[in-house]
Amino acid sequence: MAGIAKVFNKGNVSIRYSPGLIQEILDQITNLVNDVELLRAFNAKRFQDGVVNVEFAAAGGVVIAKDANPEDIQTTVVIPINHGGTIVDHIPDAVAVVATQLGTGKTIGSDSFGYMWVYNRAGHADLQMTVPATVQAELTDIAALAQAIPAPPAVGDVPIGVIMIEADTSIWEWGHATNGEIDLDSDTATIYDFLGVPRVYVAMASFALDAAAATFTYGAANAYLGDGTQLVITGKANVAFPAGEVTAISNGDTGAFVLFCLADDDEIPLQIGAAYGGVVAAKTAVQDLRPNPLLVKLGEIYITNNSGADFTPGTTNLDATGITVEFVTEPAAVEQYPRATDLTASALSLA
Repeated sequence: MAGIAKVFNKGNVSIRYSPGLIQEILDQITNLVNDVELLRAFNAKRFQDGVVNVEFAAAGGVVIAKDANPEDIQTTVVIPINHGGTIVDHIPDAVAVVATQLGTGKTIGSDSFGYMWVYNRAGHADLQMTVPATVQAELTDIAALAQAIPAPPAVGDVPIGVIMIEADTSIWEWGHATNGEIDLDSDTATIYDFLGVPRVYVAMASFALDAAAATFTYGAANAYLGDGTQLVITGKANVAFPAGEVTAISNGDTGAFVLFCLADDDEIPLQIGAAYGGVVAAKTAVQDLRPNPLLVKLGEIYITNNSGADFTPGTTNLDATGITVEFVTEPAAVEQYPRATDLTASALSLA
């Protein structure tokens, strides 16, 4: 900024400058102010929305793991957690007794998937946990993870990870000492430690229905899961709505779906509702969802049925007579592209 400083130097007060030069100076100052405000908004959004302070987080997050008693869990790393804009260090919890917190009977059906969300409590080291009130029995891991997230144990609790369990041929119970041991009484146990909010880095190249079919196609994209894993998504054709997990849309109603992704070629169009009074109501319902802290939302599908008969996802063609479908592609996250003005150091020099 040496050039601008020179112009406004007290020793130059008697020099007359052309209106054009004065306007250029004002333009550059305006650009500088715009850049500062953009960076301020960029940092504020990350500070408010981030699950943890990504810049200072250990690569593995809080490192949730099973305890010496394998039905319980623990954390092993100090990590700064963002509690609504206030950064609080999470102190490792040597043992969090699952059964004590969840009670009994929180089960996963045989040959099914279920999950447990793990939270940090503001100002405390203790881990908090929650699972759905009903039996979990999803057929795939992504279907289980995509379900509506239970309310946190207390106001202010921040999700820091999730434990995904695939039960074997018998019912599996969280925290049970004989049929709820992590990685012992289950076929698989996958732990995701969160590093930030999931986000799209490069939006899907395409998103549309397949002609004369009940399926749709989405294009290549790039995104990050909530655990920091980068996804290079190649896209997929003829994606079907998950059988057994959808509800018919009655004539005159609108249904809403969110396309979530866990990995390349691992997606689910999760039905949010089937009886909205129009697209506006359906979009409002999607906007009001509690954000999923792990899965990436790639887009949304809104189906309005004026065919005179029920629309059955996965069976009725998306381009059938009387059916209107709107595909909404999730844009790349603004915070990934803090586009400033074309202000450069050289432009600031008016010497």
